[in-house]
Amino acid sequence: MLKYVFLFLLLVSQPLEGADTLINSGCSKDYLGVEWFIYEDADGNRYSTKDPRSWECGFSRYLNLSMQKDAGDRFDPAIVNVDYRDMLDRDEPWGMVHHSTTVGKAVRVGRDTVHIFGDGRTGDGIFTLGREEIQFRIEEEPVCEVDSRIDCEGHTQNSSQDLIYYREDDDRVVTWELGVLVYASHRDYGEDVPVEILEELDEEHPQWDKWEKRVAEYNKVYALSGVHIQYKLAKLYLAHWHSLYDVGTMTTGKPVDVVLGYGTSYVDTCGVAKVKRHFSEGKPPYSMSRCTIYTDLHEIGHSIGLAHGPENQLWQQTGYLFSGFGHGWNDICNGKDDLMSYGREGVFHSNSKLYCDEIFGDWYPAILAGGREWSDTAHALNRVRYNVSLVHKENDYIDPDHRLRPIQSKARRIGIEVID
Repeated sequence: MLKYVFLFLLLVSQPLEGADTLINSGCSKDYLGVEWFIYEDADGNRYSTKDPRSWECGFSRYLNLSMQKDAGDRFDPAIVNVDYRDMLDRDEPWGMVHHSTTVGKAVRVGRDTVHIFGDGRTGDGIFTLGREEIQFRIEEEPVCEVDSRIDCEGHTQNSSQDLIYYREDDDRVVTWELGVLVYASHRDYGEDVPVEILEELDEEHPQWDKWEKRVAEYNKVYALSGVHIQYKLAKLYLAHWHSLYDVGTMTTGKPVDVVLGYGTSYVDTCGVAKVKRHFSEGKPPYSMSRCTIYTDLHEIGHSIGLAHGPENQLWQQTGYLFSGFGHGWNDICNGKDDLMSYGREGVFHSNSKLYCDEIFGDWYPAILAGGREWSDTAHALNRVRYNVSLVHKENDYIDPDHRLRPIQSKARRIGIEVID
């Protein structure tokens, strides 16, 4: 009992939080916005505190919005400058909690800017932050028009689709959402395994980590080659199929931009692909592979219009989409081959803007690693990157009125199947 009495006396002998008495308060005569407080504690000791942001004493903040770039689209944003300061011209912290846009998607970038990207709708919009608002505009993406199979750069293009195009030196990196089908074999799943997607594998599945590492290797090859595309593993499925056609059928409408079936191919081949020269929403280019990462990228390359090349060891073919340069080549950089060719060192994409020593180091000659007159598969990939990224329009606005349903075309395109 005595220890509880002692503990009680000890507690009451300490000054209780909040028990100090406010003696006086007032606004500073020397500093605008500062309020002083004088307190007295239980022992009669006095001390002072201050609030440097007292609204009662004149503290105020000012928010100004201005347009750095008043128009944007889904890839090239409208840009808003945000200037938020107090009355002494000091920067104030701010966030995006209280913001809205009537069209597009707003993303804070850095300390004082907001980027507004298109969401599939076009026209004038209003961006609101706090109580301030400003007008911007979302437009259609610019395109490289094709006239009589000649595009805006003067190259032959074997497609009537006007591809999204900003400028020759555009180096913006675009994300391709990759869907992977992992082959479920008869040996592992029995003779009666159906031709279908058996299971979606999530991020907790051991296969996910394996494939994220493989995708990271794809991205290294692209970065090395000056290809402005980065893959993102978006979907991973366990599936069984008998043909390339099955891969395409199973993945039509899936939320991905590109599809790779992995683990099997046709007899005596490492891979096969269905060539596309026109890119449509909900119809991802597809291929399958069972060998190295370079085989994967080789087949994906076929699926978006790249070919082996006119001087390839077998199956000579100029670019399916860009016949002048959209194909591989052998022995470009002292034995290093474009990975679309059949060369033993097919480890990169040819690029007319890079030199061999820039890609592979000082031991290689300072000669161009490609040319628009013979092979530039990096440029071919860069030319289609925006349109392929819109096969799945993950950032587009969805009309909440479910009565508005798009009309699905029943037209079929006759494609080309490439077997390697």
